[in-house]
Amino acid sequence: MTTPTRDQVLAAAARLYAEHGFRGTTTRQIAKDAGVNEVTLFRQFGSKTTLLLEALKQHGPASGGSAALPAEPVDPLAELTAFATNTRKTLHGMRAMIRKAMAEFEENPEMPRCMSHSAAHIHAALATYFEQLAAKGFIHDATDGKAATAMLMSALFHDALGRDIDPHSFPQPVSSAPAAYARLCLRSLGFTEKPARRAKPAKRRTA
Repeated sequence: MTTPTRDQVLAAAARLYAEHGFRGTTTRQIAKDAGVNEVTLFRQFGSKTTLLLEALKQHGPASGGSAALPAEPVDPLAELTAFATNTRKTLHGMRAMIRKAMAEFEENPEMPRCMSHSAAHIHAALATYFEQLAAKGFIHDATDGKAATAMLMSALFHDALGRDIDPHSFPQPVSSAPAAYARLCLRSLGFTEKPARRAKPAKRRTA
C-alpha cells in the first residue's frame, strides 16, 4: 500500500468512526470510502481495531496542530490567546470523534487513551512555556504550571465539546472565549505585563 493510499484509508476510518463509532464502522465501509479493496486493509493493518487505533492517533486532537508557543515569550497574553484559539478550533472540529471515543470508553478504552497520548506534547509545550515565562519574570514561578495547564486545557476542551449543548455557560461571543481563558490562566500564575528584572549575579573581585 503506497503512502497516499494509507493516508486515505486512515482518513476514511477516522471519518466513519466519528459518525458511527466502533461497532457501526465496518472495514467494508472504510475500504469503499477510501477506494481500496477490503483485503488490502487486513493485509496492511491486521484488524479493524488496529486500523481504528492508528486512525485516531493520526487524526486525533493533536493532529490538527496548535499555534506554536515561542521559545522566547514576548507578549504572553497574545501568544497564549493564539494558542488557545487554535486549540479550541481543533478540538471543536473533532468533537464528534472525541464524543464517540468517550462514550465507548467502557467497551473500548484504547480509543480515548490513544487520543490522550497523542495530545501529551501539547501539555508538555504549555508547561515549558510557563517555565519560560517564569525565567523571563512575567510570572513569579512555574510551580503551579501543571495545574494552570490542566485548567486551561480543561476550559478549552469543555468549551469545544459543550458549547453546542449549553451555550449560555460559556463566554460570549465564542470568538472572545480563548482570550478570556488565556487571561484567567495567566492571572492565576501572577502574570505581570512588565516582567520583573532578575538580579544579576555579583562579579567576583580579583585580588
